[in-house]
Amino acid sequence: MTNIEEIIEIIKKEDRVIKVDIMDDECKKAITQLEMKRLEELVPLINRGLEETLKEEYALIVLKDKRDVFLEDEELIPTLTLMSENGRLIGEEIYDPEELEELREDPNVYFISEHFVTYPSLSTPGDKQFFVVNQLRGEMECEEKIEEIVSSLSIATPSTEADHYIKDLYDMDYVDGIITMVIGVTL
Repeated sequence: MTNIEEIIEIIKKEDRVIKVDIMDDECKKAITQLEMKRLEELVPLINRGLEETLKEEYALIVLKDKRDVFLEDEELIPTLTLMSENGRLIGEEIYDPEELEELREDPNVYFISEHFVTYPSLSTPGDKQFFVVNQLRGEMECEEKIEEIVSSLSIATPSTEADHYIKDLYDMDYVDGIITMVIGVTL
């Protein structure tokens, strides 16, 4: 039977992992409160991936050093969407160069950044809009290995304030390239 220590050892063996630790209830509560503050923003942000991850039997804090790793845009993993209150997708991150090129030619698409497009024709005036952060997949090489021995796996990134809270717990600087993930597993 698998135990949480086996999962921790698998993660620790991965290149560039600085720290793996079990998140306690106090940390979960603090992170949840920080993420809830994001709901008060002009366009609220819902970190759905983190919500799902914190519901798992165990939540692990993982700090990974990616300071000298450069990824091409098409290798980045989209996690952010813009949704209307009725559940309609009205914006999303896109990193595929061909898809971006096609969208640049589409007069019904509006770019709010180089890799985030919105679809104004799909939004209804007066509808509330939310940014939604989904789970992160493909960041850890050991994901498949873990999935084989647990009943459920989820991976998320905290938003900036929660990231800083976690880094403060471990006396880490807020250096670009030191990434914080929360890995949730149910054995």
